[in-house]
Amino acid sequence: MIKKTGGAILLVLLFLALVFSTHVTLLGSGFIVGDGMHVLTYHELVDDAVALKVKFPNEDDIEAEVVFRDPINNLAILKLKEAPKIKSKPLVISTNGVGPKSESVFTLGYPWTNTMRDQHSLLEGSAYFNSTLIELNMDLDTVNSGSPLFNAKREVVGLVLLQNHAKEVFPVDGPGHFAIPAMSLENALKAAKIDTMAFPTENLTKEEFYLQYRNNIVLIEAI
Repeated sequence: MIKKTGGAILLVLLFLALVFSTHVTLLGSGFIVGDGMHVLTYHELVDDAVALKVKFPNEDDIEAEVVFRDPINNLAILKLKEAPKIKSKPLVISTNGVGPKSESVFTLGYPWTNTMRDQHSLLEGSAYFNSTLIELNMDLDTVNSGSPLFNAKREVVGLVLLQNHAKEVFPVDGPGHFAIPAMSLENALKAAKIDTMAFPTENLTKEEFYLQYRNNIVLIEAI
């Protein structure tokens, strides 16, 4: 009886050790910045990762490493270990960001299954700045955290954070989702010495912008 009990306890302990030592794979979004070799995303996604893969639509996965961390503002910058086959265009970071009055915004959601038929989703809504973060009125999925938030001029005004990801770091309340403001993104890119020069895109229709810049939005697999 004692031997059986001891064996059962040992099996339970081995099971618990296996569970707690196994890394959970997290999925989130990010977007290409600068020279096309760097990805901006949120820090919580990559904080405990032992391996990172950046997935491009219909292309090979590329390993990456964290080269800049800003846990206070929940931001991280990754560097790809090889150049992607898909070509991206530098995005414009807004100098004005989002104001205190509600305005129209959108993001491009990464396709979940990464097949030849996949297309990024155009997700639209409204936003306003409220002291710490941009508050969003948008329907989003968990994987959309880390996506760029665009204004009507096709400028990046923030980095999308789902409600639970925002509340892990920032003292915010409310039932909606949030975005880290453009000023924080710009500060992170400057600290990492990444060039953010880009051509204005406001003359493009939303559909033209979607077709030309969707390759910037990537899926990040944090293991």
